[in-house]
Amino acid sequence: MPLQQTHSTQDGKCPRSTSPQPHSDATAGESQAACHKRKILRLTEHMASTTFTPASTQPPPAPLNPDSPSTPTTALPPLPLDSSSYAAAADTSPSSASGHVFPPDLEVTPTPPGGFPVPQLGCSVWKNVNHMVRASWTIKSGPKVWARVWKARYNDDHQPTLTKIQTLVEKIARPGVAMTLHVSVLVAAEHLWEKLPPPWHYLISNIPQSLVDFLGRQVVVSTPDVMCFFLPFDPPLQMYLCTLENFALPCTTQANNVIAEVVKATLLCDREGISFIEEQLENPDTGAAERAIKSIYASSFTIALSPTKKKTLWNVYCHSPPDLSLPDFFAWACKVRSTEFIMEDYGRGTAQIGDKQLICFGCKSLDHPTGLCPFTSLSGWLGPAPQSATTDERNMVERDRGCPRKSGQQGIIHGCYHKGGSLRGQGRC
Repeated sequence: MPLQQTHSTQDGKCPRSTSPQPHSDATAGESQAACHKRKILRLTEHMASTTFTPASTQPPPAPLNPDSPSTPTTALPPLPLDSSSYAAAADTSPSSASGHVFPPDLEVTPTPPGGFPVPQLGCSVWKNVNHMVRASWTIKSGPKVWARVWKARYNDDHQPTLTKIQTLVEKIARPGVAMTLHVSVLVAAEHLWEKLPPPWHYLISNIPQSLVDFLGRQVVVSTPDVMCFFLPFDPPLQMYLCTLENFALPCTTQANNVIAEVVKATLLCDREGISFIEEQLENPDTGAAERAIKSIYASSFTIALSPTKKKTLWNVYCHSPPDLSLPDFFAWACKVRSTEFIMEDYGRGTAQIGDKQLICFGCKSLDHPTGLCPFTSLSGWLGPAPQSATTDERNMVERDRGCPRKSGQQGIIHGCYHKGGSLRGQGRC
């Protein structure tokens, strides 16, 4: 999902790959290219008999400023629940077991059906944290939870942000807990020349596990004073892998399903990628790589580049990522992002990398630009209104540097699938 922000292999680059060997559906005597061609032919036959139904008939909004065609116009329409480019969070209705509820005098954005979307970060919460601070925070005893604010950026003056976070958590906690909770401030390892440089996360400790669980279930707490995202101390792996472009296909559920199958078929034929996963697994499992690849799905959305020109993009996600460390997961994602996904009738799909990588400077997710952030379209949202992402907000993805594209002859493809309607609007990083 997610990355100027990101981890990679030890040198920050994806190693050049050798030609992959047949795997899975490929027989011992069958070349990888033949395996790939056989799968694509089956998909092409399926697509020939498929009628594509537009996911939405609404025209894209016209640009607000003709000189800035990538700037969103008016407020974006609500994001369809079944086409969210995020992983939906668990139901956040307070339970009697948690012992925590929002106080009646605290105005918050209500939890949408199915929970808040989960930002797909492209870097570790420890990115650019001073090593001495990291060592100290790691050994802190007791339950802990991360917190970051909307449009977070590192600043040596922590007082304004610290006060807002601490006040919010104190309002949510019981009076006795509020007197003991502690919010640790950030110390950057070095100055980064980025628009909103990390580190972004404050550490909340000295609180009971029930409060940690409650805050983690909220994902975000939006109030008139502060918009605060919460993460468990050991965050789960993200599901976002990449954003694909250049397929000559419409923004429909049928097209996205077909693209997802192309991606899965290609990656299943990539023995090198599968071997990498199996070798890096924390708990050896010969079927883990195949299960992870088969859980890949996609979500499409449309952006307007000008009053008359639209472009469809496809986000690719792994619903059940393999049991890898975060650096190893990013290294595998790098391999996927450096792959080309070719369809005989619908072109070559490639991932948006480098300065083309999408990034939302509000929630920090990688699967949409700032102007299409789904949080700003939530009913009762108390945070900032939708904003555009101008070209100076583009970010580099460190793990993509030096990562060579793999040609279609090597059986590699990029694509995505989408679960519903299209996202209409403009603005991209």
